[in-house]
Amino acid sequence: ESVLARETLNCKEINLFEAALAWANAECLRREIDTTPTNKRSMLGSTIYLIRFPTMTLEEFANSAAQLGILTPQETIDIFLHFTAASKPTLSYPIKARTGLKA
Repeated sequence: ESVLARETLNCKEINLFEAALAWANAECLRREIDTTPTNKRSMLGSTIYLIRFPTMTLEEFANSAAQLGILTPQETIDIFLHFTAASKPTLSYPIKARTGLKA
């Protein structure tokens, strides 16, 4: 959680999502439960709301998070609308990119 909350991370959000997903998968295995999308989402808990899906490219989101079943159908629709619609829905996810480390 503390890593995902950091504003100063210098990496792509898709990489953070993939790392969080790998951790959730490992946590499912450690607890000896099926590695279903629902269980992975449960392992992530509220930390999923620290992932800045709207700062991914549309292609990154469409080819990864949108297809994995981790997000609810409504969350997926809302994020797609955020990317494409003039009138953007209110999201539960941060929409501002991380600032990264200052040189």
